[in-house]
Amino acid sequence: MKAGHIAKVNTGEFPMSKIMPWIDELPEAAKTDFPARRDGIVAMLDEAAELVRKAEELRAKAYFTGCTLEGDAKAHWSGQAVEEAKARVRW
Repeated sequence: MKAGHIAKVNTGEFPMSKIMPWIDELPEAAKTDFPARRDGIVAMLDEAAELVRKAEELRAKAYFTGCTLEGDAKAHWSGQAVEEAKARVRW
């Protein structure tokens, strides 16, 4: 990929099969390792998209778990005590 060019992870705008399609237009490209190298880039982008999905899922789970912990703290101590503790640490 040329410096300064950004490959978008599968956003639906361009199918992943269209990453660097110009390689297929080069004379005798199929006899080189360029198509395979391009396929490696596609695989990396697929993996990146999956990791982003997993990160978003984990972030949501952490947020929900944090809310549950705060609710449990307010059940154990008073809501005011929890809010004062949060204010002391500027949370």
